[in-house]
Amino acid sequence: MSKADALSLTKDEIDAVLKHALEKEKDEWKRSRWLAAVIVNISGKSTKKVVSEQDLLRFEEEQKVSSLRALLSSYGRHDR
Repeated sequence: MSKADALSLTKDEIDAVLKHALEKEKDEWKRSRWLAAVIVNISGKSTKKVVSEQDLLRFEEEQKVSSLRALLSSYGRHDR
C-alpha cells in the first residue's frame, strides 16, 4: 500500500486493516503453538500427560474465568 493510499483511509478502514493484521499474526502463533504441542506429545519424554496447545500458550480469549468472575459479569459487574 502506498503512503498516499494509507493516508486516504478512513478510521473504520484503518481499524479493519489492523484487525486483519492482528488476526493473521494470531493465526501464525496458533499454528506454531499447535506444532510445538505435537512435537512435545510425540517425544513422550518431556511429560507423562498429553500437553494441549493452551498449556503452552493461552490467548486472552482463552483465559479461564473463575466462577465468581463469571457470576459478577452476568450481573453486569466487572470487578477484577
